[in-house]
Amino acid sequence: MAPARPPRAQLQAGCLRGGARAHAALQRQPAGFLMSARVASFVASRRRGSVVIFVLGIILLAAFLITRLMDRAAVDLAAEAKAAKRADLREEAFSALEATLAVLADRAAVGEGLHDVSEGWDRPLELMEYVPTEGMTAEVTVADETGKLSLPRADEEKLTAYLEAVGCPATSTDRVVDALLTWTKPDHVSLEGDVLEYPTAPLPYAAPQRALRSFEELRAIPAVREVFFDEHGRWNEVGQRFRAGASLFSFNSTNVNSAVGDALLAHGLDRSRVAAIEASRREKALGSSFYRSPAELAGAWGRDATPPGLGTEAQCLHVVVRVRFGGREQRLDAWVGRPGGVAPGRAARTEARQAGEQQTASAPASVRNNPRKRLDYPFQILELRENDGS
Repeated sequence: MAPARPPRAQLQAGCLRGGARAHAALQRQPAGFLMSARVASFVASRRRGSVVIFVLGIILLAAFLITRLMDRAAVDLAAEAKAAKRADLREEAFSALEATLAVLADRAAVGEGLHDVSEGWDRPLELMEYVPTEGMTAEVTVADETGKLSLPRADEEKLTAYLEAVGCPATSTDRVVDALLTWTKPDHVSLEGDVLEYPTAPLPYAAPQRALRSFEELRAIPAVREVFFDEHGRWNEVGQRFRAGASLFSFNSTNVNSAVGDALLAHGLDRSRVAAIEASRREKALGSSFYRSPAELAGAWGRDATPPGLGTEAQCLHVVVRVRFGGREQRLDAWVGRPGGVAPGRAARTEARQAGEQQTASAPASVRNNPRKRLDYPFQILELRENDGS
């Protein structure tokens, strides 16, 4: 049998007899329990805080990586969109160039050649009512390159007259003419001896003895550099006038209808005649006409024939195409020629073509019997530059 439990009164009495010690023991037990509970709660809170910090760190890292990925994707998409739009601008520019050449060919056929911009062919897109792609604008300007002096065709006499016209000092004219002919003509004998090589230059070079391909080549000719450039290497007034009235392309005659005064002086015309021609151009708005043929020009000047090197037809044209979309622009500079226009460096390309013809001649008959069809194009593109800006 289980022992009998003491009565409640006895327990209370025992507690009373125990006095303060029993009461203190009873009080200490709940305090320890609360302390251990608080410690356990604090540890659990720290664990939960660590987990929260860890999760926040993971979220922050993921957000950073996603942001970087989005930035990279945005840059890639922008680059692809820009490249695609650049391709669209380029395609539109070439379409405008094709339309321009079609208008020029049509005008040349109707007017028996291109004579003067007053015929309207300097605004080809307006004549054609060309409509560019939606959102784009197209602008085309056409200038007569044959209104200048053809440097590849200029001899010593014309170069001398031209340099005098542009303001070259008389004491330097002969040296500049000799230096230009030495640089561009393989059969010219220099008056200053052997000046074909420049071994003391920072980068040694030699005179190419072919036509100029760029006006910047003039910097490499010491005698010319002294006259055309200032001490800072910039084009001075004489150099700018030389560039403005001279052409790097080879054509048979300078068009009187559009020729600059310095080019006309280079062909031997006196200043009174040049002044009369320029005055006649200013009066075109009042109904003055232009010259359509050399015979008409000779009759107007009271001569039996047109002076050598002068004509009335534009043989080489400078076409500038600008296509814009927002803040972007595509520019084409094309020099197109009628028969007689030759681009710089044509000799090198001719040699390459001759080498190709020799290889074709030695090829099997089965290859030679399948020639490619040639396009009967009204103009020959002599030179083409994209976004050149010069």
